[in-house]
Amino acid sequence: MDHKNALHTAARRYCHQRHSEWSQSYQELQAKEQWQVEHLFKPRWDYSPEAYAIFPRYRLESGIQAEVETLRPDACSNLDEMRKRLLIACDIAKTRLQPEFKNPIALAALQEEADDYRAYIQVLGPADLTNIEPLPYQRVITEDESKRLWNELKTIWGIESGCWFPLKEGDPPQNTIAFHRDYFEANNGVDLLREALKAHGVLNVFQLHEFGSVEPEYEIELSIFEPTYGSGGEQYSTSEVADWVVYASHESSVTVGGDWLIRIFENNWPDCSSRTYQGPYSTNDLRGTWNWT
Repeated sequence: MDHKNALHTAARRYCHQRHSEWSQSYQELQAKEQWQVEHLFKPRWDYSPEAYAIFPRYRLESGIQAEVETLRPDACSNLDEMRKRLLIACDIAKTRLQPEFKNPIALAALQEEADDYRAYIQVLGPADLTNIEPLPYQRVITEDESKRLWNELKTIWGIESGCWFPLKEGDPPQNTIAFHRDYFEANNGVDLLREALKAHGVLNVFQLHEFGSVEPEYEIELSIFEPTYGSGGEQYSTSEVADWVVYASHESSVTVGGDWLIRIFENNWPDCSSRTYQGPYSTNDLRGTWNWT
């Protein structure tokens, strides 16, 4: 790995590690303070000073990482240019996030976290970059790429952001099958999915989200692909030709689309056609139900 890629990778690692550390600290603080989401709706309620000193930090690291992963090291002419762009990534993330905070403790935490990131990036020299371990490929896609892929999903699958089958009204396409996440996970669906895609020649996966502005849309290495509903809303995964799609919903469903892909699941899970999704609430048969009991 050359020095440009190593510095880019070091920045990604730093953001991920700091985000993880601060998130863990915040979870521990929430447990200590017995925090509940209902607090948000109480008149004059506010976060504690300790909370304000923590959560802006992991939010900034998430924003910096997204900016860093829009960059392509091969587009930089040398190490100095790569370093400059990584520092600018911090400035962009901080400028975007800062207006959300008025509390002085939060603003101080934001500034301190930005300063720590900048100091780390500035101090790394060629000798420090020699033994940086590589990370799986992960790149935030451009707006044009996103529009093109969404158009492919609409044309081929009738997908227009928001919910899809089994949550959408009407008859699903014949070349789809939906499972409750419990059944999918119990049968190691992620492993089967990755193996099937790899055998089909898929090396990278595009992941699109219902709320693209909340969570970046990515092109990722197949080895880290996992269909997941997150802060970005409903998630759709596919590749350039969109001859397959996997949809993860907020109602604990995982939908697999594509004739060739479904055949692989049917061959490996002989009972899957009788174990399809029946609702979001967990049941013993792993199919789920819409009846809350």
